[in-house]
Amino acid sequence: MLRIYELDKMTEEEKERILRRAEVDIEAAVERVRPVVEDVRRRGDQALLEYTKKFDGVDLTPEQLEVSKEDIERAYSLVEERVVEAIRVAVKNVTKFHKAQMPKERWFIQVDRGIMAGQFISPLRRVGIYVPGSVKGVLPSVVVMLGVPAKVAGVDEVVMCTPPIKGFGDPATLVAADMVGIDRIFRVGGAQAIAAMAYGTQTVPKVDKIVGPGGIYVSAAKRVVSNVVALGTPAGPSEILVLADESAPPELVAVDALSEAEHGADSSSVIVTTSMSHAEKILESLKKLMNMLPDWRREFAESAIGNYGGIIVAKNMDEAIEFANEYAAEHLVIMTENPFETVQKIRNAGAVFLGKYSACAAGCYLTGPNSILPTGGYAKSYSATSVYDFIKFFSVEFLTREGLESVADAVIAYTNYERYPGHQLAVKLRFREKYGIKI
Repeated sequence: MLRIYELDKMTEEEKERILRRAEVDIEAAVERVRPVVEDVRRRGDQALLEYTKKFDGVDLTPEQLEVSKEDIERAYSLVEERVVEAIRVAVKNVTKFHKAQMPKERWFIQVDRGIMAGQFISPLRRVGIYVPGSVKGVLPSVVVMLGVPAKVAGVDEVVMCTPPIKGFGDPATLVAADMVGIDRIFRVGGAQAIAAMAYGTQTVPKVDKIVGPGGIYVSAAKRVVSNVVALGTPAGPSEILVLADESAPPELVAVDALSEAEHGADSSSVIVTTSMSHAEKILESLKKLMNMLPDWRREFAESAIGNYGGIIVAKNMDEAIEFANEYAAEHLVIMTENPFETVQKIRNAGAVFLGKYSACAAGCYLTGPNSILPTGGYAKSYSATSVYDFIKFFSVEFLTREGLESVADAVIAYTNYERYPGHQLAVKLRFREKYGIKI
């Protein structure tokens, strides 16, 4: 049920439900996927094939697990040229943004006389990207958002897993993978795909890191394998918070909220405004716009807003912003009289869209910034997916004799206090005459 809440009159239970979104159900999902993950770890490809038949209704042979060059050629023939062109535009814009994001490859500074220190970057060797999809919805845009920064960062090998929709896979997803330059593509979805990339099978290679969004079972599988593989930004069910004052057109507030709510029943969609009359106008717009969606998308949206969202009325904009920061939305839309002023007070968000023309929908596809964002409140401690997900940093140090000698006494003081005689000896031995060290 679509509801309007007054923030200062909400019960703790109501507020907690909205803040936690669908994450509240993930613990049960963890226990459901744990046996699947363990089975893939033990039996490899055979388990993948059995779960693909069970969960996706697709009967594959071991040879069909990996997408071939011929499959890619066929995929191009199945996708409309306007979609192919849209993917090209996305690749161009997203590449430009992420190239600008790359840090300096290496740098040095003089910390003190005789002491030089710097930082080098090194790309990851092999990364796995997960691209969700089903007969109800496909996401070639995710390929671009994950594959482009990985390639810009210089990852040696990018591996992709995506569900085998109708036994072949989504053609546009395969086209996007080819445009981006994904090295190997596998027809595997769900928790079993996460397990395959985490542990490796006879066909799917083990990766160093897994990135990408997914529903509750994919998110749960990531938790299960988190002790054996690095994970990217926690990207679960889609969510949005629209922060609006009375200057915001009600229908635009409503449509942006709707744009993420239609992803699935476990999505979350929240609107925070400062006027009850404005909230009522937004609610009317929301009902009208929902009726413009096909039945199955409307059902998703109704569930997302009814179960994990709603319209919240705050006393003033400061109170509204405080709630937005506490919520830490994946997508935060700011429709206020001066959005550039409002955004100065935002601390927690995956991505922020300013003003009535900055449609969140455009950012999901091709404006440049990454749309694989932290969900479930993780925007308080995680950032959007970026080139930084695909590189490591290591420091480099060079000391002259003079440099080490200038800090030797300070190092020795530390080693005495922390009781590390070996550390102390490593310094003293280099100046054995000064410290009377004999071997």
